[in-house]
Amino acid sequence: MSRTNDDKPALLKAIELVLADPAEIKREAESLHQRYREIYSDDKQAHEIAELAAGKIISNYSYYAAFVGGASALAGVIPGLGTVIAAFGGATADAALSMKYQIEMTMAIAVIYGHDIRVEEQKMLCLIIAGLGAINKATKEGAKAVGSKAFVKMTQQYLKGAALEAVKEIFKKVGVTFTRKAAEKAIPFGVGVVIGFSANKGLTWYVGSKARDFFQVY
Repeated sequence: MSRTNDDKPALLKAIELVLADPAEIKREAESLHQRYREIYSDDKQAHEIAELAAGKIISNYSYYAAFVGGASALAGVIPGLGTVIAAFGGATADAALSMKYQIEMTMAIAVIYGHDIRVEEQKMLCLIIAGLGAINKATKEGAKAVGSKAFVKMTQQYLKGAALEAVKEIFKKVGVTFTRKAAEKAIPFGVGVVIGFSANKGLTWYVGSKARDFFQVY
């Protein structure tokens, strides 16, 4: 195995095992966007329709993330999750399960704004955005301080280097942040226990809003 794979954070490896097929995410997002165009094309502009479609995606994924149970309960439902639990343990599996929805949501929003997430570069971009959003939301001062313009600028800084290295760096921070918040009992997080209904919903909504902010200008 190459060093490129060896030095990936455990959380990132776990996430890659449970992520849905980008082609399927793309198909569903395009279908949603088309329905919104058919409904609103007579009285709204293209950018307004895109914003509405992205908002629906954020709402949908926020509820998916909020209602998901502990990883162990879903091992037979979500492909790859049983492997993640066996390889990395329940806590990492729960974090990966949470991040799965934020990343897939970010990918769906990217599709709405014309990006082809089947391309590896675009997939990496979505991982960067979702990871940065999660870090900022999980850190109270970050959630307050990082506005839309600042988030876009921060993301663009990461895009100046190698995408895979940026993703690895970000998800090392995500793993550390989630673990620390669990230790502080800021979130009820542990083996077989998802981050929590309201916390998971809020995290997903925050990440989605930042993703939409980014793709509206990128």
